Amino acid sequence: MKAVAALSCVIVAARVTLQQGLTAGIVLSVLLLPVWITVLWRQRGGSMILGLGVLALVSGFVLTSFASSDHEVSDSLLQMTTFSLVTLLGGIGVVLWARSILGPAMTALWYGTGLLISVATHGLDPVNIWKFDLSVPVIVITLAIAMLSHRLWIELPLLVLLAIVCALNDSRSAGSMLLVAAVLVTWQSVAGRLSGGSTTVRTLSVFGFVAVIGYFSLQAFILEGWFGTAAATRSEEQIAQSGSLLLGGRPEIGASTELIAANPFGFGAGTLANGTDLLVAKTGMARLNYDPNNGYVQKYMFGEGFEVHSVLGDLWLRFGLFGAAMLIVMLVAVALGTANQVSRRNATGLTIFLTIQIFWDSFFAPLFSTSISTAVLAVALVLAPRASALDRTIESEFVSFGR
Repeated sequence: MKAVAALSCVIVAARVTLQQGLTAGIVLSVLLLPVWITVLWRQRGGSMILGLGVLALVSGFVLTSFASSDHEVSDSLLQMTTFSLVTLLGGIGVVLWARSILGPAMTALWYGTGLLISVATHGLDPVNIWKFDLSVPVIVITLAIAMLSHRLWIELPLLVLLAIVCALNDSRSAGSMLLVAAVLVTWQSVAGRLSGGSTTVRTLSVFGFVAVIGYFSLQAFILEGWFGTAAATRSEEQIAQSGSLLLGGRPEIGASTELIAANPFGFGAGTLANGTDLLVAKTGMARLNYDPNNGYVQKYMFGEGFEVHSVLGDLWLRFGLFGAAMLIVMLVAVALGTANQVSRRNATGLTIFLTIQIFWDSFFAPLFSTSISTAVLAVALVLAPRASALDRTIESEFVSFGR
């Protein structure tokens, strides 16, 4: 059974395409549905994730049908987009089931191996091999090995080293996440020795504080030229453009907010953007002092459907309110699960990194293979059983906070 679980992790992560949008991982998740659905259902938030996911799939078809009255629709786009959501839901179920057999560390290691195989089979991006291809597989495999060691003095240097490598290769967001993970891994060890314990709510507060400090610290280092003049110059231009490194580097936020405000129920999984949608999106981007009259906006973002460079935005526009609600439930479950682990001083650098990654991707990365892969692993590693201590104490956390 362990061999089957390990192979399942590899197959899900490897993304071997059988035909348009259909992967071996999807086929495997359907075949293993009887064994993983009960495991997922018993997790805190698992039934809600699964239920909302199914409703989102239905919503994608229904919204496409409604939108066909004034939009062009594409059957191939509908198939590809639907399969992306099935990949996410089925992947979580399969990897969660594998975790119940292999344990978190070995599950992550086999999953990381699958990610590395995916890089080999899909080819390398010559623009930035580390940032677009190798960073996620290497980080997952390296931190999974560190997880197996159960040694802070092994895990901490690896987190810092990976952060430096990311920063030197223009992967500033990943570098920030790894540094924050390093700080939180250290904090949970030190805080435990000093106070003897913590709470989930207090830990969430520390998460936010450390994330803000880590972001601005790395931004200062970049602007000072620690990671090269090119990165410093580009960051200065983005800040000057919109007043923020985040908004300057992600003008797609303007497009997603305007489109959702104009059509809060979404457009559908197979719907193509029309002229009105394009104008609405460009207006939102222009408000961030970004010139949207270019091929990137017209061809990549809205040439074949809706792509707003945000998992939350993509799910909302393609699958409606159910798609957005499903992701929000995932984020809440992951945040509470990771905070609970940190409060009990058994969180690892990998789980903290993946937690930060899924939040980042939700707002600043498209719904594509990498964001889906990291979301699958994040949710599968962090979800806790309903009968766990987290369920019995979550209400008292808010009462005890501040005592």
